[in-house]
Amino acid sequence: MRRVCLTLPTNRACAATLTAVAEEAAYGARRFGVEVHLLVLDSSEPDVLAEHRRVTAALPPAPGVVVHHLDEDEQRAFLRDVIDRSGAPSPERLLDLMLPSRVSYGACTNRAFLIAEALGCVSVHRRDSDSRYQYLDGEPVFPLHHELAALGRPAADLTGTVSRSRLDPALAHRPVAVVGGSFVGAMSVDVEEIRRLDPAVYEDVVGLSVPAGYPEIWRRNLVAESFRGAGDAAFTGDRTTLTSVSPTRVDMCNIALDREVYGRVPLPPATDTIGSDYFLLHLAHDAGLPGVLHNRHIVNFHTDERRSDEGFLAYQIRFAKFLLAAPHLDTVYAGLKEAGDALLDPEGHVRAAAVAALARDAAHVDRAEHLGRLDVLDRAYRTLGGRYATAADALAARRERLIEEARQDMEDFAALTEAWEALTRASRHTPRTTALTVAYAGGEARRGPVTMGQANMIRCMLRDEPAHINIHDVWPVPEGTRTEAAVDALRALAVRHEGLRTTFPHREGRAPSEQVVSPEGQFTVTVLDHEELPEEPAAYAESLARRARDERFHLDRDFPLRVTLVTLRGAPVFVAMAASHAATDVGALAVLKEEWLALLTDGPLPPLACVTPLDLAAEEAAPAGRRKSEASLRYWERIIRTGPQAMFAEPGAEGTEVSVPRLTLRSLRAGRALALAARRTGSPAPTVLLTAWCALVAHRTGQSACVAAVPTSNRYHPRLARSVNTLSQDALLSLDVRVPTFDALLGKAWGAALNAYRHSQFDAVALWDMIGRTTFERGSQFARDVVFNDVSTLPGTVAPVSGDEAADADAPDLALTWGPDQVLPTRVLTFVYAIEPLVHLSLWADPALFKPEEAEGFLTGLVRLLEAVGSADVPLGSLTGVTGVHPVERGPQWCRVDGSWTSPQLVAEALGDALAGVHETLADATVHVTPEATAPGGPEEAALTAYIAAGDTPLTPEQAHTALMTALPGRPGVLAPRRYVIVQDPPAEPDPSGSGWLRQQILSEGTGRDRRM
Repeated sequence: MRRVCLTLPTNRACAATLTAVAEEAAYGARRFGVEVHLLVLDSSEPDVLAEHRRVTAALPPAPGVVVHHLDEDEQRAFLRDVIDRSGAPSPERLLDLMLPSRVSYGACTNRAFLIAEALGCVSVHRRDSDSRYQYLDGEPVFPLHHELAALGRPAADLTGTVSRSRLDPALAHRPVAVVGGSFVGAMSVDVEEIRRLDPAVYEDVVGLSVPAGYPEIWRRNLVAESFRGAGDAAFTGDRTTLTSVSPTRVDMCNIALDREVYGRVPLPPATDTIGSDYFLLHLAHDAGLPGVLHNRHIVNFHTDERRSDEGFLAYQIRFAKFLLAAPHLDTVYAGLKEAGDALLDPEGHVRAAAVAALARDAAHVDRAEHLGRLDVLDRAYRTLGGRYATAADALAARRERLIEEARQDMEDFAALTEAWEALTRASRHTPRTTALTVAYAGGEARRGPVTMGQANMIRCMLRDEPAHINIHDVWPVPEGTRTEAAVDALRALAVRHEGLRTTFPHREGRAPSEQVVSPEGQFTVTVLDHEELPEEPAAYAESLARRARDERFHLDRDFPLRVTLVTLRGAPVFVAMAASHAATDVGALAVLKEEWLALLTDGPLPPLACVTPLDLAAEEAAPAGRRKSEASLRYWERIIRTGPQAMFAEPGAEGTEVSVPRLTLRSLRAGRALALAARRTGSPAPTVLLTAWCALVAHRTGQSACVAAVPTSNRYHPRLARSVNTLSQDALLSLDVRVPTFDALLGKAWGAALNAYRHSQFDAVALWDMIGRTTFERGSQFARDVVFNDVSTLPGTVAPVSGDEAADADAPDLALTWGPDQVLPTRVLTFVYAIEPLVHLSLWADPALFKPEEAEGFLTGLVRLLEAVGSADVPLGSLTGVTGVHPVERGPQWCRVDGSWTSPQLVAEALGDALAGVHETLADATVHVTPEATAPGGPEEAALTAYIAAGDTPLTPEQAHTALMTALPGRPGVLAPRRYVIVQDPPAEPDPSGSGWLRQQILSEGTGRDRRM
């Protein structure tokens, strides 16, 4: 059955229009035997949205009519899914262009186009919320009548059914692509008041909408007819014309387009403007696509909102943007007209690339053209006075921004057009969704305290955004697996592992301290069945898993795996899942993946010899476990008190969370080199790789030690290796690189790593209390800015799924590929997935510190270092020449203090900013920070002294230190002074050496560490 989409976008109350459009849908289904999908795209405020939901819910059932009422959250979810599956670049930008925060007639219609594609519709029929139908003999006159009768049919077939034909016979073989009528009633652009107030001003203003080059007599006629539609004539009978439809003869509230048009090119997604949604009418006209013009005009009216002061001003800004967009769009329209038939390929399809090129070229218009238009508008509005003069002031304040937005709108249109084919293809392949409820039963009911690892992750889950703390994985499904088998294997895992049957009850506002194991329960598997998979199915499955991380897990009730089964015509292809970090970690997901595959292939499962979460909690609570935790805290405190506060304390390092792209290395060269290095040195290959990585990080950062979190290292004990539990407590590695050669460093690395592993079990609450106390005393901020996670030795290693897991025989000598961005609280994160026969790892490096070529150079340098180490020992002083990686250049304003790199200038700026929060009068306080040696050890043992000219405002060192410590997060180059000296006034004469501060009378001084304020 033919499917069509009748759409009503709205952001205002329009209950009567909703009911009327639903009647039109029922008419179309009844009269033409089509399936009409009534699509309401609702961006209204919550109370209006609720009323609209009541109206649509109360619509009488109509055979052949399917109602879809989508609010913005539902539209956003659909768009995000389509954009992810499309594989188009810059997904966040595309989402913003498709669903901007500001009003966009083009964007809302583009959303209708994509949803219509997903619904399998062949045409889109648009209505507006500020319009209603005409009546004849007591019956509404529906434009859908002519739209369904003509769209998609060869123009030649309509010759005897229309009132007249004005179509070039050479175009008669082409199908009808546009059917439209106009409007009667209020002007489509609300400028009638201007005409009443001053006809001459009206002509000046409306004349700006007329393209240049028209003779004066034509120009005046166009001004007189602009925005008036069909006038006020009442409908008395049908008149239809087969023609190339002129955009000036129809209105977007009364238009229908064949998917051959909107399936190739979108509308400009410009915001806070009008008129840009007519673009496809120009395209169809100039490309010679036939259309039908009818007289079932819709009644237009203006809402009361536009009459308010706020609504009036908003409309004038939209009108101004419309006039500023005109020279850009006119340039494109001229290009379309010149191209003519060349806009179509030999099969008659619109060439989207040609349109995108015209749009991109039209982004650049002489700025004088814009300024001239704004000058005309300014004079006109000031002549009118009153509210128009107020609007002139508002436009004058926005001149530069409006001009830039007009240019950017064309750039955005070009970008969206270039991505449109991928988006429409992904929409057409929107899967059918089925939710399967999977019940399980087995095991026994148990309860007890949480483990240290669980407490640590629960703390993070309650604090952090879910996308940052949840984890995910993608499991390829063996060919021939049935959906039932895939689900049964998941059920078996739930029964087998207590960790999957565990919840964490707690009172609101309190962190859970207890875990409960249930003997039975249920979980949901969402099945997405596709007729066709996207071009890169593995990347698509990865995007599904990542998106599933965005929703928070409810610790007291949710199953810890959020599972999506991707199927192709019923056959499972991938399992994409997000997982709660309170119940799993990367190692646990690797175990589950291995066992799930074994269940599907009738392979043997290893015996359950691992410690359960409850048993581990009991061990940790025993005296030996408490002593181990206390030893871990002492180990961490030593590093935090003496090591560098941040590895990447350098210019450009700012913020606590960074959006970072993934860079993946797959290299047989590195695999061969690592094997040779391990054989030459007699060391385990993972230790060699860790040492090389630490050496390169310390070299790049100019640090004397590499301090890194090594999360999965706590699975080194056989009893924990296969535990489905969150064991992901950091092991904190501190490797002193002040040795002459790589081999000497390797000799230290094994002991340092083992020491870190032994101290990776701790009470997380006690740990963070210790970190807070220690950093306050030291004046530092624990950054955890470098993370190295080697999961290569775990079963079923979790790694980004490639489209061809084939195999390593075809693996490249050295390949680097960029992947999606992820927001991370680190500067450098490395995941190692495999070390033989190839090295496969991913790097996330802060783009503020690593340009793309520098990130690639870092991984290439790592491979070169492994190759060098594979043949001989390497002096660490030669790393720049061996690897091509250069140490950071910090500049003379940086110095090493208390084992950390810092900038006294940045410290002074941060302290000055922080003091403003102590008292507003301190906002202009002068601060001077200088390093002063405290021992014969040189700069390494220097300490900072801060001089603060507080004036008459009382200030203590304790207040200053507490304020600065609050400001430290996100400033890794700032270390708190060891001494604060409060004086009344700064030196009279600026003195770069700072000696003048020594002569100022001291009001108070101290370390500021005596107590917390």
